[in-house]
Amino acid sequence: MKINHYLTSAIVLGSSCLCSVTAQDYPQKSDLPTVYIDTENSQSITSKETYIRATLRYVNADGEKYYDALGIRGRGNSTWGLAKKPYRIKFDKKQEFLGPDHAKAKSWTMLANYADKSLMRNALAARLGQLAGQPFTASAQFVDLVLNGKYVGNYQISDQVEVRAKRVDIFEQEDPVTATSNITGGYLLEIDGFADSEPCKFTTARGIKITVKSPDDEIIDQRQVNYIKNYIQSFENALFSADFTNPETGYRRYVDENTLVSWYVASEMTANPDAFWSTYIYKDRDDPKIYWGPLWDYDIAFNNCQRKGDMTRRTVLKDGFGADLTGVWVRRMWEDPWFVNAVNEKWKSMVNAGLEEQLIRFIDDTEAQLTASQALDGKLWPVYRRVYDEYQLFSTYKATVEFLRKFVRERVGYLTETFEQEALGSVPTPPFEIEADYYYRIHNTNTMKCADLTADGKAVCGNTHSDGNHTQQWSLETVGNGYFVIVNRATGQAITDKASYVNGKYQRQSQLAVADLNTADQRQHWQAVPMPKGGSYAIANRTTGLAWNNASGSSDEGNAFISWDNDTNNPDKPNRHWRIIRDELKESAGIEAVMAVGVNDYIVTYSPSTSTVRFISNGDTPLDGTFTVVNIGGAAVMSGAVAESIDVSQLTPGVYVIAWEIDGRRITRKFVKI
Repeated sequence: MKINHYLTSAIVLGSSCLCSVTAQDYPQKSDLPTVYIDTENSQSITSKETYIRATLRYVNADGEKYYDALGIRGRGNSTWGLAKKPYRIKFDKKQEFLGPDHAKAKSWTMLANYADKSLMRNALAARLGQLAGQPFTASAQFVDLVLNGKYVGNYQISDQVEVRAKRVDIFEQEDPVTATSNITGGYLLEIDGFADSEPCKFTTARGIKITVKSPDDEIIDQRQVNYIKNYIQSFENALFSADFTNPETGYRRYVDENTLVSWYVASEMTANPDAFWSTYIYKDRDDPKIYWGPLWDYDIAFNNCQRKGDMTRRTVLKDGFGADLTGVWVRRMWEDPWFVNAVNEKWKSMVNAGLEEQLIRFIDDTEAQLTASQALDGKLWPVYRRVYDEYQLFSTYKATVEFLRKFVRERVGYLTETFEQEALGSVPTPPFEIEADYYYRIHNTNTMKCADLTADGKAVCGNTHSDGNHTQQWSLETVGNGYFVIVNRATGQAITDKASYVNGKYQRQSQLAVADLNTADQRQHWQAVPMPKGGSYAIANRTTGLAWNNASGSSDEGNAFISWDNDTNNPDKPNRHWRIIRDELKESAGIEAVMAVGVNDYIVTYSPSTSTVRFISNGDTPLDGTFTVVNIGGAAVMSGAVAESIDVSQLTPGVYVIAWEIDGRRITRKFVKI
């Protein structure tokens, strides 16, 4: 007999029961379990802070498990603003929600995986974490979710990252602490690009922003904050000390080597652009080691970030976000031969144990598991529609998953080659190549301050990286013979060396200036000179021969970037080292248009890098119709039958309009051939 939840919620908090149900009551939507959540009075979930009372039914082949006392709210940062929303549920009492092999806990997450058309990247990252030897990896139970009677898609039930047995399994500190409490642990921390919006946080001397996740901000004592802040600072001081490579007196006495190396290897294998932007670390009581992990939030990993483009043969260390966060620490570690060799040895052991085969098998098995559920999900949330930052879109789910397989295979080979070469010390910084479709950020390797404009907009200085700040974004445009101009996105002005010419010599120490773009002015011409290792460059001027320098090595906001010596001492002068990091795709680089024709969705995309226009229809409607490409003068330069992809490489650079005619309708969009 089923329990009447309208009565029991008042008298039996947190109860659950396994009941037999009929298909007419709460049917499974597919062969996956179905979760039915009903909020009190069918309220909409509109907040990430406030829980709404709810009941939950978990239905699978064994019957229905019913929970009558829980709350649900939104979760996520960027993903909360999307149409398919992620949620967090919290039971009134701890529950073994996913069975005895998983945590007994109140809080669980329901990941929408909306920006991941494969639906499996978070689960694949968890599997990789297991293979790498991470102590905790998040659960991945796929379900169909019905919210207040409405089917909302395929979701992934996963653990909340928190201090708890079978999660981050370290000592949970007393509440409240007393004068005699042992406050050496445990602490769960996140090196966090969103730290400024968090209630409990601190910043290290090197500018690394860290939030305290446990103890909870509601109960943490200032003594605890001071303790862990000072401890992390001691680690950072050791990392940047003169003898940092010494295993006894350097940074290694502070870190758990196994989790550090496994976390880094997994971060590179996933090519997760956010690995250094959001990094979890933790410390247990009476344990001097800082542990690295768990792995979390991988929906834009495995080559799924349009802002970064193809990451198959690029490292997170060089091209990921968070270069001014965890990246500051890892770049320093990469100068330690022990770390380089430990990474290589760990990687080789994983490859020899069948890493590629195991990941591909997981993808195959998960694809089969998701077949029926994904088909339902795809009717609501089509795989071919870009909703966030997806790098590649495909017409079918099968093609989406095959893209993921291909990346895994190629990534394993690339990292095997790269780690081995780094361990042998034979990987030089490659010649710099400009990708004209993108803006760049330019960071000083020593301080990771980003090239920015001064307050009056007349000169160049260093400031902390700030997403969305166009004064920190630069367009690099070639002018021949290996030189390029560096043009600010916000002002359109170019960086210029104003060094004075005195007694037959250009004088160093002049602050880099900006002026109206003039490609004939060779003081605006720059060349990227590769440093021996580390992916950094000296940036030298064509006229003066001087190179960029971060004045006095200062990390102060607004510190001047100046022209200085450019000589054989460059490799030993970190103030002259610059990381030129590809950033946002230019607005003019391509198009994406959603064209409504009847009840069907049609999409046109343009890829500047491959000079390819792609036509995409939904899964039920075949591609049809004709296309015409017209130049800026109105002349038709291409036409034909619509196909999945059209090569436009033969077009000369310029602005074009493409028209798609289908069923008597015509839609036009502009694109730029570069």
